[in-house]
Amino acid sequence: MAVSFEGFPRVLERSALRPGRWFIAAEGLRPILCFATDVMEGEHQLALTLGASRPELLDVEAAPMAALAGPFATVEDELVFAPGLDAQKPVLAAPARRTFRTGALLRLRNGDLGMAFAAPVSGERAIVSLVSGLRIESYDLVFERWSLSLRRGGAQTLIGVFRPTHAALAEERRA
Repeated sequence: MAVSFEGFPRVLERSALRPGRWFIAAEGLRPILCFATDVMEGEHQLALTLGASRPELLDVEAAPMAALAGPFATVEDELVFAPGLDAQKPVLAAPARRTFRTGALLRLRNGDLGMAFAAPVSGERAIVSLVSGLRIESYDLVFERWSLSLRRGGAQTLIGVFRPTHAALAEERRA
């Protein structure tokens, strides 16, 4: 029997978590996919966290890097973001520029993907590039519903889907 390791994760030190780095953090026994950004809230650098509090539904939140529990590990798979709720079916969306909610997937003007979020304490809205982790000001398209899959070799596994929660929709209606 052959034994092989493809993309065996490495443990990371907190000092290696620079903007643009995808990593896994622990929340109890549950792993959380995280992305380091250059966005600061006070003295704290923020990270985007993608966790699954319900089966196949992703939650996107910003959290101070200092508040994330270690140990941290590298992400060895390719991350595949797809507009829509099913990674297997293409979704055609009419070009529209509109405001964004926390967790919205954005196509940036330079062609990269970005994600929108609100800082946990101040509520300040920000957009970061999912390539560099840097704050970005301009975007072309907003996708409020999207899916995330992991790809390794030829296999792709759906991790979950993101869609605005009822609380987010109600908050937007009040604003």
